[in-house]
Amino acid sequence: MSRGEKKREARNAVIFGLQPVREAIRAGRRISVIHLARESSGTTQALKDEASEKGIRVALAQKSFLERVAGARNHQGVVAELRMDDRPDFVDVESILEYAASLGEAPLVVLLDEIQDPRNLGAILRSAHALGAHGVVIPKNRSAPVTGVAMKASAGASQLVPIAEVTNLKHAMRTLREAGVWIAAATMDGQAPETLDLKMPTAFVLGSEGEGIKPTIIEQCDHKVSIPLSRGFDSLNVSVAAGVLLFEAGRQRRSS
Repeated sequence: MSRGEKKREARNAVIFGLQPVREAIRAGRRISVIHLARESSGTTQALKDEASEKGIRVALAQKSFLERVAGARNHQGVVAELRMDDRPDFVDVESILEYAASLGEAPLVVLLDEIQDPRNLGAILRSAHALGAHGVVIPKNRSAPVTGVAMKASAGASQLVPIAEVTNLKHAMRTLREAGVWIAAATMDGQAPETLDLKMPTAFVLGSEGEGIKPTIIEQCDHKVSIPLSRGFDSLNVSVAAGVLLFEAGRQRRSS
């Protein structure tokens, strides 16, 4: 790898994968260049056309170069480098509530207490967007950031679902509670989700992969919710749990 390539990798954030890059283009992310594998198939032609319309440069590269830039092998032959002044378009918690109000819907929000794996973060963002959540709240510190890995795992949803990055999760919870949102902590000893009225304004709190939700956060919640399991299992992957809870909330809301 040349010295210039090393500097570029250290300097620029990246998004990789066909769908995440297409969503980044559509969302107006500040992309300096899109690298495509020389062996890329015809499925990338639509992406080339979209990039051309936005004036984004497209360059052909070897797959080995794409792996170095993306830091991963599952780049699907597409890696976009973001400009230095590009940052994720985070919103505040109030904006998530306003978004729900604009749709005439009771807020449905996901709060994440120090999720560590960016793949889990991405999967949760994907479920949140697909299952009707109005936003996701993540801590600014001690939590997986919205990196290229998370964006890839979200399959483009990181560009679509509102994300609030906050310095204090308890303050975010207070804002939600003052707006009439009921907060449920996903724990091992809670109520089954179908026993809760999730048609009401609702926020789910999910904890880190190893430690779960901090006790001080659980104390600030109105309910504890637990997904009934069988066959000797005592827990689910946090991203799977988020999907199950959001699906139940959507089921109740569709049936009302």
